[in-house]
Amino acid sequence: MKRNTFSFRYKAAVAALFLSMSACTENFDDINTNPNNPTVASADLFMPHGIQSAVDVYWGGSLGQDIGSGISQHWARIQYTDVDQYTISNDIISNSWRDFYIESLADYQRIYKIGAETGNTNYQAVAVILRSWVFSLLTDIYGDIPYKEAIMGLEGSLQPKYDAQKDVYAGLVAELKAASDQIDVTDKSKAIGGDILLAGDLTKWKKFANSLNLRLLNRMLSKTDAPIDVKAEITRILSDPAKYPVLASNADNIQLNYLAAVPNNNPINENRKTRDDHRISATIVNKMLALGDARLAVYADRPADGGEYKGVPNGLSASDANALGLSKTSKVGTYFTSATAPGVILSYAELLFIKAEFAYKGITAAGTTATLYNSAITASHDQYKLTVSPAYLTANALKDGAAGYTQLMEQKWIALYGQGLEAWSEYRRTGIPTLTAPALNTNNGVVPTRLPYPGSEESLNFTNFNAALKSQGGQNDKKLKLWFAK
Repeated sequence: MKRNTFSFRYKAAVAALFLSMSACTENFDDINTNPNNPTVASADLFMPHGIQSAVDVYWGGSLGQDIGSGISQHWARIQYTDVDQYTISNDIISNSWRDFYIESLADYQRIYKIGAETGNTNYQAVAVILRSWVFSLLTDIYGDIPYKEAIMGLEGSLQPKYDAQKDVYAGLVAELKAASDQIDVTDKSKAIGGDILLAGDLTKWKKFANSLNLRLLNRMLSKTDAPIDVKAEITRILSDPAKYPVLASNADNIQLNYLAAVPNNNPINENRKTRDDHRISATIVNKMLALGDARLAVYADRPADGGEYKGVPNGLSASDANALGLSKTSKVGTYFTSATAPGVILSYAELLFIKAEFAYKGITAAGTTATLYNSAITASHDQYKLTVSPAYLTANALKDGAAGYTQLMEQKWIALYGQGLEAWSEYRRTGIPTLTAPALNTNNGVVPTRLPYPGSEESLNFTNFNAALKSQGGQNDKKLKLWFAK
């Protein structure tokens, strides 16, 4: 019966279609337009790919797992350990640059242009916030980068000049302020679609913009040659929470909530379906065991053979790593390897640590250092549904002076677990915690300070590539110190 009914309805529909075509041939183009293959794209179509492509690279690719989490000594390799000895393949170097510029930033540029063409300024603001985040990643990874002249290939600019890192930061600070000011949370006609990051919540986008701005300003705070008044910009944000809201709880965490099914599952989960190359680093395991830190139960799994948490030292030879045993060492915690594990871009705990550092450095609008420090530790525990014990806070009470600053940054390093690139940047900026290059390394005993520019830049954009290296005073290697770390 169903087949007969369908056949009747299908024939009737076809007959009606032919009648309408013969009666109104001037609508031929409309009839033959495929609604599923639009000739003019809308901004919401570019949003999902633009967001996920960037988070996938940042969080779960080799860049996130081996460079960020590996160099910061949150994770270590137990198989194929060359990258843990700082032998970084050209694929990692080139693909990160390519994917951020050609995939993510290109999408944000399209979103921005469509927003301008349609009068939806909220799309423009969101595009600026996303591209500011990706540009901040690029400059933190490579140093000076194409910024002002970047992603202008369609306009004929195929060899963009590089901007100094301090100028990139200053530009991003200004752009994030403008984006926050531009967002209109009341005009329903300017709602945004395709937002898999913050579900179209424009207030959260303002919080993202201002909180990211504070992260960048923190990078600049101690630099005497910063091209803007950094303290004034920090105070501007912190003194006017109504106009410049920031993250206020873990519910505000900027994170991509992955889904269970491929291709929208967490990329680390996808990696673990065929690979088992990573373990938690002995550096962070030993630190957390010494502190009696409850977060270790989330950060790592106990060895399959049982016993205490056991991390793997970074940079072992393949034979030494193999001798430790896959089943006798601690894997990265299931929380981080599950299909739906969130890809965290910026957390409330991180923001509180940033504010605590501001307070430590005399910015009164931030609050009180010790209070913010305790709140940050509490928020980090709460992020994983843990309750920090009063005994832990007492045992780790903030000390005075430089010792207290070391505590602050060590706790931030612990809290940034999973956000490896951010942990690496903070280590390079502060030198805290004390990380030692593994005995087996290919970087002359130096913990890498950056990734080299990809070979494509040397071959296709040599004049600007060479000028960027000269202005930074070094070679295209992994030992060149970036502006924020000098």
